[in-house]
Amino acid sequence: MESIRGSAGRSFYVGLLEALIEVMGTAKGYLFSHGARVALLSQAIGKEMGLPQAEQAELLFSAVLSDLGMIGLAEDAWVNPVLVLPDEARERVKGHPERSEATVAGIPYLESIAPLVRHHHEWWDGGGYPDGLAGEQIPVGARILRLADTVAALGEPRPQRPAIDADTIRQIVEGAIGTEFDAEVVKVYFALEDSERVPDFHHTTFYRASIEATADLIPEQISALSGREFLEIMGSLIDAKDPYTAGHSHRVATLGTLLCEVLGVGETLAETVWSGGFLHDLGKISVPLAVLSKTGRLNEEERRSIEQHAATGAEILAAIPGLRHLSPACRYHHERWDGSGYPEGLSGSRIPLVARILGVCDAYDAMTSNRSYRPARTHAEAVQEIASETGGHFGPVVALAFLEISKDQFTEVRARSEAPGTEPPSRRSVRTRFAAGPR
Repeated sequence: MESIRGSAGRSFYVGLLEALIEVMGTAKGYLFSHGARVALLSQAIGKEMGLPQAEQAELLFSAVLSDLGMIGLAEDAWVNPVLVLPDEARERVKGHPERSEATVAGIPYLESIAPLVRHHHEWWDGGGYPDGLAGEQIPVGARILRLADTVAALGEPRPQRPAIDADTIRQIVEGAIGTEFDAEVVKVYFALEDSERVPDFHHTTFYRASIEATADLIPEQISALSGREFLEIMGSLIDAKDPYTAGHSHRVATLGTLLCEVLGVGETLAETVWSGGFLHDLGKISVPLAVLSKTGRLNEEERRSIEQHAATGAEILAAIPGLRHLSPACRYHHERWDGSGYPEGLSGSRIPLVARILGVCDAYDAMTSNRSYRPARTHAEAVQEIASETGGHFGPVVALAFLEISKDQFTEVRARSEAPGTEPPSRRSVRTRFAAGPR
């Protein structure tokens, strides 16, 4: 895959898709490989049924993205797992296909998978959700996903039960033909099983399959607008994990761009700050919601869980060629100039400049936003805190440049991030919009 700069190229876009796939494992709270297993089995069934190559690619992405709507929705259902969900928790879980559909419908070039994502919990007899579709009303791809999702889940261990053996899974599937499952889809799956052609899961196998599926659905040349929209979607999903951080990633990216303008940094670093702003909290998807929303003081274990998010997000990005350059922004944005930060206790200029820039923007937005444990501070209080921590928490050059940004600019950044339906800005449009503004 070609090497490109910025968000305009295919490798960056593919990297965002890979990151989205990776974080789904942490978001769901159990096996990281579940979506990938569903994807490989779905593709095998689709191929056996003679689906076109593009539809097989749609099955792969539908499988790994169909549970996006579970992020921040019903985490208690797997933190304290039970064999049968309480009615209230089940009703919340039943809302996830529609949330997933709304997200994937906004990802450029993946709009076609939205119906499969919406209907992957419909049952052949009409007893599923969210729309109670029955029989051939259900898209073929969604029927395949329903079976593959069930088979994969039953064969994986869960906190409340061990993995179920293959013979028992077959009995369960046979018993649900005509109720939950389409008989034709089951017939194809059994044929694969009987001929020992059900694909085994390996990370390399799935990686190759995802690259091939991307080539089938995503054009080689990606517009800058597409990459920008995808970054905004990623930031929104990250923020969705914590009900107190709506718009946070958007604001950090935008403030980072303004700060780059004041500092006069080069184009490459400014692009990294912009993209890193949207992804700096990627690892928070792995932090339990009960910890993120706790109103009282965190205990030591909870504090370690939150602090781990910087390293977790960085490790995901470092493993993806198209996003590897963003890993330092993610890992080090909580380091402090005086060495008292985390995860490595770096100090002074040993902290990468991209992380110093995002660190002050992140801190400002956190201070001026409501949190579970305290109300938002005013703009004046936040900038006073940054001024007093210059040379302590924050690097002097970066902090003093940050204080040159005008109050009106801060106000507009927040207003735009909270406006419903606002088109995601580009880094260049942010730079142009504020270029004539007062410092």
